[in-house]
Amino acid sequence: MKMRFLSACIAVLVCLAVSATLARASVAECRTYIPAGVVIRILPDEKLTAGSSSGPTVFTVSSDLRFFPNRPPLLARGSKVLGTIVESKEAGRIYGKARLRITLTSILTSDLCEYPIVAKIIEGGRHRVEDEVVFGRGHAHRDLVALFFPPTTIYQVLRTPSRGPKLALNNETPLNIKLLEPVALADTAGRLSQNDQFGALRARMDQIEHDFSVMKTALVQQVPRPQEQRAARMISEVCAVSRIGSAVPLVRATSTILRPVRNLTPYHVSIYVDRRPVLIVPPCYGPSMIATPATEFRLEAIATLPTTGGQRQVALKVVPSEDDEGWDIVADDGERTARATN
Repeated sequence: MKMRFLSACIAVLVCLAVSATLARASVAECRTYIPAGVVIRILPDEKLTAGSSSGPTVFTVSSDLRFFPNRPPLLARGSKVLGTIVESKEAGRIYGKARLRITLTSILTSDLCEYPIVAKIIEGGRHRVEDEVVFGRGHAHRDLVALFFPPTTIYQVLRTPSRGPKLALNNETPLNIKLLEPVALADTAGRLSQNDQFGALRARMDQIEHDFSVMKTALVQQVPRPQEQRAARMISEVCAVSRIGSAVPLVRATSTILRPVRNLTPYHVSIYVDRRPVLIVPPCYGPSMIATPATEFRLEAIATLPTTGGQRQVALKVVPSEDDEGWDIVADDGERTARATN
């Protein structure tokens, strides 16, 4: 009955998984893209110095780009913006400021997908930006004042051949770039292809089969194994009687009688007198003396058997010994019965 119910549940789960997978595959998802005009803040990964830096360079997006709160970002923080330094000049000795012209080529996301972009730099920290060129800072007015101020005239004349201030963009200089055209992200993720549909379905089926195997294993563990059933019906010949001592003479006290008990089974046995525990006897052991009342009483023997996940108690037979002076505990040939707890 349990197996039929389990099979019905598995069939229902399979039908639901197939229908859900096909429904998701049939729905067209909106393609993610970044519209034109969006401003992205980036930071250089290396120090860029006018006159010495050249070639390809990498920038890092400093913050998540999102349009709506509580929604995934369109461009996650840490994504890379790839560019190329096409012009790098130092400041002139008499005229001209240091400058860097950087061309931005693409965006590299965390899944290693690269998307081409058309963008330009509009802000470069405290530096002036014109026509995608970052200019270094100059101090022409200060030099002019220093030249005509008598105390500093000689100093200014001596340093006239030196170059102007350097332009350096370190990894803490924020740059703002503006997208001139929309950027489509994950172009191939518009619809699930046929292979993707069957791949998702196979993955779901594998998960259901795994869950079914786990449930089946748990159900099988609850059913007693044949070895356990055979162990409960083991006969008393397992313990050789010759290896167990014979019964000792009776010893009478004032209100109790000491009688010998032998355990002829391979189990640990608990002995109860009128449902009161009096002794635990090891396997194939005896005789052991127990105090019994002089009046009528009921003697029981309960064996403790290890099973899968724990242990259980089994009632054993208590038969008179050969000399009728005590009892022998033997295995019950009938069906195993668990002792009821009161």
